[in-house]
Order: sequence, then structure tokens, then C-alpha cells
Amino acid sequence: MLKKRVLSGLVGVALALLIIFEGGIVYFLTVFIITLLGLEEYRRLSIRGNYYFPRYLSFAAAGVYLLLLYFEVPNVLEAAPLFLFLPFCLYIFFNKDYSFRDLMFSAWGVIYIVWLFSFLIVLRNLPNGLNHTLLLFFSIWISDTAAFFIGSNLGRRKLIPRISPNKSVEGALGGLLGTMLFVYLLRGYVNMEPITAILAGGLISLLGQVGDLMESALKRYLKTKDSGALIPGHGGVLDRFDSVIFAAPFFYFYLIFLSNHI
Repeated sequence: MLKKRVLSGLVGVALALLIIFEGGIVYFLTVFIITLLGLEEYRRLSIRGNYYFPRYLSFAAAGVYLLLLYFEVPNVLEAAPLFLFLPFCLYIFFNKDYSFRDLMFSAWGVIYIVWLFSFLIVLRNLPNGLNHTLLLFFSIWISDTAAFFIGSNLGRRKLIPRISPNKSVEGALGGLLGTMLFVYLLRGYVNMEPITAILAGGLISLLGQVGDLMESALKRYLKTKDSGALIPGHGGVLDRFDSVIFAAPFFYFYLIFLSNHI
């Protein structure tokens, strides 16, 4: 199992790097497909909680929004939560079997998955987007790796056991400090001052860990171990990208706020 996990992880990292370097339509289509796969995983999870999730409506909303983003329609990113929420509000008027409970669960899932994934597109499209996108992914990998090894060897205090019983306070701090150091050492590649780089590393690690816990809370609520089985040894799309997509919007806005660094 460990061997399969490591091998598929290495293949996944290599593919991710190739696609990030390629950029353009290849990168966009990859994010587009992964987003739809994430929605399909969420639909299957919804069945476990006895929620009705309209597959084709969610796919259509995601597809239209991502295409508008690709063609750089003004302000579409900022309007996305409302844009993605509205179709489900209208759907409840015309489907008597679609309840308010279903509305909240499905609309939240589409915003959570589609809107957060879309920041991988706008981040890559920044003037220094290649380096910033690479920094985001490497930082998440460093954070996860440092948290795992430090937590495995030094972990004593449970972080939030009711959500993720294997995570420790020591592991979380290890991931945080390791990522801050990593970004600090690479600050020259992304044109950041030392304090800006340290804060960026802390932000990415912290929000990445929150994203991981968020998905763990969702799976625990729905009483399932993995969101899917697409990636051998790693689960599904949501299992693999939960940290990245949660950190991406905060990192993007952090860069926009510090506009001299983009």
C-alpha cells in the first residue's frame, strides 16, 4: 500500500509540474476536468447523506463559469459565489423533490469546489504566475510532508481528534514552520521580501491544513473514508487537492494586496 502510494504520488507530482509549466489551454483544460471530477465525487458523497445533488445543473454552472473565466470576462471571479448559487435557487422553484436542505448542500459544494479550483487558473495567469503556482504546490507538499514526519515521530497532543484523529499539534506546527522556512529560502524566485515570504509560507500552510480538515469533517459527517478512488493510494480528487484549493484563493489575494510582488 505504501509503495503504491509513493509511486502514484511521484507520478502525480511529475504530471502536475509538466502541466503547470505548460500553462495555457493544457493547464486550463486540466483544471476544468479535475473540477468536474471533483463535482462528481461530491455528488456521490451527497448520496451517502441522502442529499439530492443535480449533476447536470452543477456541471453546466461550472462549465459556463470556468469558460467565462478563461475568456477573462471582467469581474466574473468576484461574482462567482452568486453566479454559482443562483441556478440552484431557481432549480428549487421548479423541482418539487428538491428541498431547501438539498439546496444548501449542493450549492455549498459547487461554490466550495468550483470557485476554489478556479483560483488555480487566475493564479497561473498572473504576470509571475508560473513561479507563484509552483510555489503554492511545492509549499503544500512541503507542509504535508513536514507535518506527517514530525507528527509521526514527535506528535503527542491531538489537534482535533473528532475530525482527524491522526493529526497532532506538533505535526501542524512542523508543517507550518517547515513551509515558512521553505518559502523564505525561495523568496528570490518570487520577488518577495523576507517577512513577506515568511508570511506567505505561513498563510499557505495554515490554510492548506484548514482545507484538509474541512474535507475530513465533510467525510466524517457523511461517514466515508475517501472522497473517491481515482488516485491509487491517495483517494479521490478532493482528497488530493483539498489543501491546495483552500490555500489558493488566500494566496492569490495576498499577492494582489502586495501588488508589487506579482
